[in-house]
Amino acid sequence: MSAFLVIAPQGLGDALEATVIVGAIKEALPEAVIDVAVLRPGPRRLFELLSGYVDDVRYYPYWERGIAAFGGALLRSLSRPRRYEASFLAYPAARPEYHVLSRMHGAEKRVAHDYWPGSWSSMQWLQNVLVPVSRSHNVQRNLDLVRAIGIEPRADLSYLVPPAWVVDGDKGSRIAIHVGTVTHHGLDHKRWPVDRFSELARRLAVGGFDVCVISGPDERAESRRIVDVVQGTRLVEGALDDVARFLSGCAAAVTNDSGIGHLAAAVGTPTLALHGPTPVEGGPYGPRAVRFRPSPCPACFDPRRRNTSCALGIDFACLTRDLTVDAVEERLHALVQERKAART
Repeated sequence: MSAFLVIAPQGLGDALEATVIVGAIKEALPEAVIDVAVLRPGPRRLFELLSGYVDDVRYYPYWERGIAAFGGALLRSLSRPRRYEASFLAYPAARPEYHVLSRMHGAEKRVAHDYWPGSWSSMQWLQNVLVPVSRSHNVQRNLDLVRAIGIEPRADLSYLVPPAWVVDGDKGSRIAIHVGTVTHHGLDHKRWPVDRFSELARRLAVGGFDVCVISGPDERAESRRIVDVVQGTRLVEGALDDVARFLSGCAAAVTNDSGIGHLAAAVGTPTLALHGPTPVEGGPYGPRAVRFRPSPCPACFDPRRRNTSCALGIDFACLTRDLTVDAVEERLHALVQERKAART
C-alpha cells in the first residue's frame, strides 16, 4: 500500500491550500495512506478533522515552543517510522525547517518547488524532485507537485474542509469583517488600515447589514475599536471550529489577505480579500472568492525571498492610496448581488 507525507506551511491559509494535495492523492489512490506534518495548532485541527482523508497528523511545535521542541517532536515522530513513497512540501515552503522535516522522514521521492535564488538558504537541495514555481495560484502550484509523480488531478479541485464546519440555511444579511493577519516578520504590513475598515463597517450597518467583526488575539484591539465606535456592529471570537461555522452562515466576508479569508472561501462564503503588497496568487481560492487588488503598483512581497518591505518606498500606497473605501464597498455590494442572483 502506498504511503505519502504532506508537509503544510504554518499559516491556516497555506494549510487550506495544501489540502488539495491530500484530495488529489486520495481521488487517484483511494487506498493510499496519507500523513500530514504541521507546525501550528490551526492547521493541526484542520487536518485532524479530515479523518476520511488523513491517517496521521504529525505536529512539530516550532512556532509556539521553539527549535528544541521542534527537534524533540521530530525524534518522537521518527521513532514510529512510515515508509513513504513520496513527500510533498506545499507552497510556500521556503524555510529550512520544512526541508529538514522532509529529508528526515526519508521518502523515496521528496517533491518541492524550486525556490531559486533562495535555494541554499531554504535547504531545498535536500529534495530530489524540484518543480518550477508556475505563474498560477498557490492551489495550482501545489497540484503541480502531485503531477510531478504522475497523478493528474481534477481541474476543479479545491480546498478540503471538515463537513462539520459548513452549516446550511439562509445566510441573511450578515457580513463578516476581519481586520487581521499574522504579525511575524512584518506580515502585518499587508493589513488594510483599520480606519478604512471602520468606515466600511459604518456604511454597511447604515445600509441594513448585520456587521460582525471576527477577532483573534493578533487583532483584538483593532477589532474592538471598530465595535466601540460603529453602532450596530458586534464582535465574534471563538475556537477555529466555531469561527468556521459562523463564517459559513454569512452572506459575505471582507478580509485582508489572511487565513480567515481562505477559511471563509473554503466554507463557501462569498469572500472579498483585500490585497496590497501581497500577490493575488496567494489569496482565497474558489468560484466565490474575489482577490481584490486595484493598485497599479507591482506586488512586492515574495514568500520565496521572505521580504516584507515596500519595494518602491512609498509606504504601501497600494493599500493607503489605491484601495479606497468606495472601491471596496462597490465591489462588496456586487459580490452580494452575485450571490443573490446565483440563488434565484
